[in-house]
Formats: sequence, structure tokens, C-alpha cells
Amino acid sequence: MRKSVKANKLKSVLVALGLIIVLIITYFLADSELLSKNASFDASQSFVRFLDVGQGDAALIYSNGYSALIDTGTTESANDVCIALDNCGIERIDVLIISHLHTDHTGGVEMIAEQFGIDNVILPELSVGSEGLGHAEYLINKVTKTGGEIYTAKQGMNFTVGEFEITVLASFDKLDDENNRSIMLAAEIDDKRFIFTGDAEVKAENMLLNEGLDLKCDVFKAGHHGSSTSNSEKLLSEMRPKFAVVSAGANNMYGHPHREVLSAFEHFDIEVLRTDLIGDITFYVKKGHINPKYEK
Repeated sequence: MRKSVKANKLKSVLVALGLIIVLIITYFLADSELLSKNASFDASQSFVRFLDVGQGDAALIYSNGYSALIDTGTTESANDVCIALDNCGIERIDVLIISHLHTDHTGGVEMIAEQFGIDNVILPELSVGSEGLGHAEYLINKVTKTGGEIYTAKQGMNFTVGEFEITVLASFDKLDDENNRSIMLAAEIDDKRFIFTGDAEVKAENMLLNEGLDLKCDVFKAGHHGSSTSNSEKLLSEMRPKFAVVSAGANNMYGHPHREVLSAFEHFDIEVLRTDLIGDITFYVKKGHINPKYEK
């Protein structure tokens, strides 16, 4: 009997310790700024999530069950994008936007189109010889066969995704360079504004500035993965964002983000968040407040 009593006491102590550990873990997880890829998903939230796709781009806009995906990352990261969409309960993508036809933006097209329905696609003017032209043609064929719509981006094009209002700021499709033909977008919700310029370089940035548009924003998706060929001080002074998001691969061969750009962000007191350092970056927007959280 004595052995039994000691065993029971030991069992009770272990159970109590287990409960304490669980409570401690629960407390720190609840207070953490980290995102778990398997965390339960709150469909009532509106957010913009910049996905860690290595040296590429993919951003998810979500609100009230509606979604827009801007770019699809690389072929290698396509499965990660699909997992991210699935974790958000997405079965159909309401709008897929391809900023321009480079494969670090179009590489995930085929896998994503196979696994998710797509209702609308917005593309730049297609150009023969573009690196990602085959992906674009595949997407057009796949989506039209399933009753979806295909649109060519035009300045002023406007649509809603849940509570987000998305506007095409510019698409300079007559320019020779693929990067400079990038679709430039603004997504706005509760007076909070996100601007995406794809891989547009200084020439296209200056053309955008010459349009005389209001470019003030809260979050700027740094142009061309933080390259010094983009992100001019002239553009930053007009935008004055609080945050800049750099989507780039760890130790990438291009040296993105470039030191000059990071210095410019610092000069304008812009907080830099980088997917190569902290993984997925999510900005939750609620009642006029913006709350960034990140994966690691």
C-alpha cells in the first residue's frame, strides 16, 4: 500500500507540473508576436500577408472571406503558397494579380491554379519573349475554361475584396523593360493604405510620380526586393510609409535588400520588415488600427 500511495503522490505531482507547464506555454504563445502556420484561423479578420517565398513575391489580401493574391512566388515556393492559402480556408481565389512576367512572380501559377479555383485574373499587357509568358498563357487557358474572367490592367481599374478597395495606380505597358511594366497597386481599408509596385525601377517610379496621384501610404512593399534600382528617395518622400516590407531570399545572390535602400528607409524613419529574416509578415487591420505580426 505504501508504494501505491507514493506512486499516486508522484503521479499527482507530475500532473500538477504538467498543468503548470501547459499554462506557461499558453501564456507565452498568447502574448507572442509570432505566427504559427498551423494556428487556428480567424475568418473575421482583415489582413495583408506577405508570404516568405524566398527570392520572389507573393502577397495575400484577405477580408470577410474574400481574397486577392498578388504574384505567386517561385516554382520552388508554390507548395508553401498553397499551404498558406489552405490555412486561411481559401478554396477559391477571387482575384489573382500578376504584377509582371518574371518567374519569381509567376512560378507558382500552375500549382495554385490546379489546387484552387480562380474567379478573376489581372495581368499586365502580355509581351512576346517575356520570361513568364508561358505561365501567363497557362493561367489564361485554365481560368477561362472554368468560367473565370481575364483582365488587362489599366490605370484607375478599381475593385473590392471584402472591405479592401484595390486600385491600379499605373501600368506602363509601353516601356521596354519587364520590371518597369509592373502593375502598381494600392489596397485601402479603414483609411490604412498598402502600396505595391512590383519590380518597377526608378524610371517607372518617376512616371508614377508624374501622374500626380496621392501616394501616401502606411505600408510599402519595397520595390524589386529592396534593390537600389528602385525605391528612390523621391518616391519614399512622397509615400512616407510607416513600414516597408522587403520580400527577398536569405543570402540571395543579388544582395537584396541593398545597403543604400536600407539607409534610405532609415533616413525617412521607415520600419523595415524582411521575409528573409522573419518569414511571413501579416498586417492585421481593425477599426483604423494596423498591427504587424510575423512568423519567426
